[in-house]
Amino acid sequence: MLSAVRRGPALARALRVCAPRALQSTKTTPSLVANFKTTLPPAYSPASQVRLFQSTVSPKQANAAAQSQETPKSIDQFNELAVQGLVHPRIIHAITEKMGIHTMTDVQRLTIPHSIQGVDTLAQAKTGTGKTLAFLVPVLQRIMTNDPSLAQRTRGPARSHSEDIRAIIISPTRELAEQIAVEARKAATGTGIVVQTAVGGTRKQEGLARILREGCHILVATPGRLKDILSDYSSRVSAPNLDVLVLDEADRLLDDGFGPEIESIQNLLPDPTVRDRQTLMFSATLPREVMGMVRRTMKPGFEVVNTVAKNEVPTHLRVPQKAVFCRGFENGLPAFLEILRKYKAREATEPNLRPLKAIVYYNTTAEVQFVYEALGQMLNDPTDRRSGNPIGRNIFRMHSRLSQAQRTHYSEAFRRSHTGILISSDVTARGLDFPDVTHVIQMSVPKTRESYIHRLGRTGRANKEGEGWIIIHDEEDDVFFQRLGDLPIEQDESIETANVDLSGKDQLTGQSKDIINQVTAALRLIPYEEKETVYRVQMAANAFNFRRKQNFVHALNKLATQGWGLPEPPKVPSTLASKLGFNGLSGINIGGDERRSSYNARHGDRNNFGGDRSRFRRPQRDRVDWSGFSDSDHAQRRFGFDSLRGRR
Repeated sequence: MLSAVRRGPALARALRVCAPRALQSTKTTPSLVANFKTTLPPAYSPASQVRLFQSTVSPKQANAAAQSQETPKSIDQFNELAVQGLVHPRIIHAITEKMGIHTMTDVQRLTIPHSIQGVDTLAQAKTGTGKTLAFLVPVLQRIMTNDPSLAQRTRGPARSHSEDIRAIIISPTRELAEQIAVEARKAATGTGIVVQTAVGGTRKQEGLARILREGCHILVATPGRLKDILSDYSSRVSAPNLDVLVLDEADRLLDDGFGPEIESIQNLLPDPTVRDRQTLMFSATLPREVMGMVRRTMKPGFEVVNTVAKNEVPTHLRVPQKAVFCRGFENGLPAFLEILRKYKAREATEPNLRPLKAIVYYNTTAEVQFVYEALGQMLNDPTDRRSGNPIGRNIFRMHSRLSQAQRTHYSEAFRRSHTGILISSDVTARGLDFPDVTHVIQMSVPKTRESYIHRLGRTGRANKEGEGWIIIHDEEDDVFFQRLGDLPIEQDESIETANVDLSGKDQLTGQSKDIINQVTAALRLIPYEEKETVYRVQMAANAFNFRRKQNFVHALNKLATQGWGLPEPPKVPSTLASKLGFNGLSGINIGGDERRSSYNARHGDRNNFGGDRSRFRRPQRDRVDWSGFSDSDHAQRRFGFDSLRGRR
């Protein structure tokens, strides 16, 4: 009963949601620096850095004011914020002394002076530019300004409780939310501010119990779990004293379909006409959908700060990118290992070369787990269990089916690691910052062009060099050109293992023989059930990347027999084969447990982005066995010269 009264009548909430946003924001935002005598220098509002939307000042008046002001030296050091009385010294001490950060990045320098005044701010900033501190500093400052008692760390029980949330930070992924919470706790060192997380996964009750036991001032959450907690009256978690709402990675929140959840969450928060709150939003891009959410969420007169220089070359145009066409799926794993081996060979002769640190992306969780286990089984000499792993022991994994504790452990371990390999699904493609990544290797064509670009952005960060690779099957060339044809990707034909025929691996010599033997020996140790699962998953995930389904079935069967060492391809439930349109094709091994097949066919993005196909050509294969095909002559011709395609 008390919870219902506290949250307000449902009718009042519904009427409040329907009210125009402009009418909800008639109150004047209180100054967050009322306790400080120093005024903010006018240098932080030049027209070249900040644009005002929905402002009550005319453009002519704004230009005249900007021209009349002299631009003093801008603040670049965090300690200057404390010296000028803009940010509490305890916050600055934690950042400079505990975290070892002294100089502000562009996004921090341009947004913090506006945000600490209580102005709603939209910042366009790339991941890895320091945007987490850019919103944490204003959040902490506003909380301490409104409640000065929180500037002191308390001894004994915390003064907070589960209904004392002052700031909510919404993040699209569990990993990013945990990363933000770690930074928030560091920045709040020496204060009485309590930071908690509410993220998806299976440990809901554990996190909720921690909030009820320790209290919470700053809640970092993913949208689904936050909505779940706030809408459940029995959770006893609410935010009647909310001061700040932060939306991090706003474009990804919308891309991932969290728009409805965010709308619902805002309806569960205090009425902004009664409890004034500040909104901070950070986004790598500003598409129409983001601007629509901005106008529905922020107060009139909000600031837009763009920290991405117009002449700055984006990562996907700056980082060298190479494509490797493989004879078969079974060549993919040996090919990426050869790429790593060649780089490690360079390390021995080039002292200034950065240590190998690679992220290898797969399109499905099952493939990530499968390859992670296979790499762990690899040996320099497959006949000697004591010969050591050829790629070392710093092998990590990351996918959505891991527990939150596992995901946190692996992401932190890889982040701290000087060298290593992370096998990952798209859960790490955005938001997370892994320092010093030298390679991003993408296995098969990603589901979308945006996914390719965001994955690639994990390397070449902080002005450091990196390189991107994509390894694809010969038959995936059409979907490759449709999605990625306009990007500066060059074909690389130097990877020998991409071209070998594994049916004749006994005749191989040299490096290719070593790699193939190591891979095949490791794959034979993986349990049959896992191979069966991956076979079915790949059948559903990649079926539409091939022009002809018969070619795809043949390619997948070669992976199972020649790559994994199975005597025959795994069985496929008739329901799955029918759903994918594979009934009647030769090579399909119909059978198996129907209940185990729950994979839906994924239709690829068929948009044609253009690009010059002529710079790519399929490698000329010395031997291709298309036996079992009903139209073998046609299949053979696909590897010959095709004058219409202009390539070999």
